[in-house]
Amino acid sequence: MRVQSALVAAVTAVAVVLGGAAPATAGGGRRNDESMCRAPYLYRPFTRTCTTGPITVNRDHRITVWTRVCDDSPWRLWDVASGRVVASGSGDTRQVVTGLYGTYRAKLTDACWRDRIGIRNY
Repeated sequence: MRVQSALVAAVTAVAVVLGGAAPATAGGGRRNDESMCRAPYLYRPFTRTCTTGPITVNRDHRITVWTRVCDDSPWRLWDVASGRVVASGSGDTRQVVTGLYGTYRAKLTDACWRDRIGIRNY
């Protein structure tokens, strides 16, 4: 019995050191996740784009999308699993999109060299 307890403790310690899975939160992903990208200075052939990393909604089921752009650069926010666009627009924005479930990404679809887009779930 003592050997079995020591083995369980050793396996648990290794899992913690190696970064074992974090406990899931009810109703959504981690709170305070964010991702941002900046349009590149150089581009091929005629458009600049950038895409954020994926963000999972939190228990509030919302994502905030923001942009800082030099003109009316278009952007969109979509569901990674279905590909469905849930919000889009152009120009500078800070918009809260609610009623979401799942994982989302955002993209500048034709950007100026200094444009940025970000998403966060808080």
